[in-house]
Amino acid sequence: MMTRPWPEIVAHYGEYEGEARSIRALAQLTHQISESHLAKGLFAWTSMFDLCIVQRPVSYQYDSPLLRMSPIDKDRLEFRYLDTWEKAKQWHRTVDADQAMPRLIKFLDQLRWFSADVLESVSRDQSS
Repeated sequence: MMTRPWPEIVAHYGEYEGEARSIRALAQLTHQISESHLAKGLFAWTSMFDLCIVQRPVSYQYDSPLLRMSPIDKDRLEFRYLDTWEKAKQWHRTVDADQAMPRLIKFLDQLRWFSADVLESVSRDQSS
């Protein structure tokens, strides 16, 4: 199985001891996901420091459309949705490391991966 349990993913990022805000943001993001209702409907794996998220467990990375979050420098992350092989047609955004969770929630809302109620609840939990 390609996807891994959230505690394993959180532990993977928890081993990082460097200073890159982007990788630390992924560590925080995975922890926040694992502690929220999102963990029940998101499945993930890592590739180096990239975090890849899908809607169902998969055995092969291209079995399903996926959201890949990659640290592109020490302070920024790229969100890229791979639902086509044509890179120019792939949705992508670059955000400051501090915007990882808000950008993820926007993405989940735009694609309707979760109901608005669930996303509002997660947003409220993050701001408390």
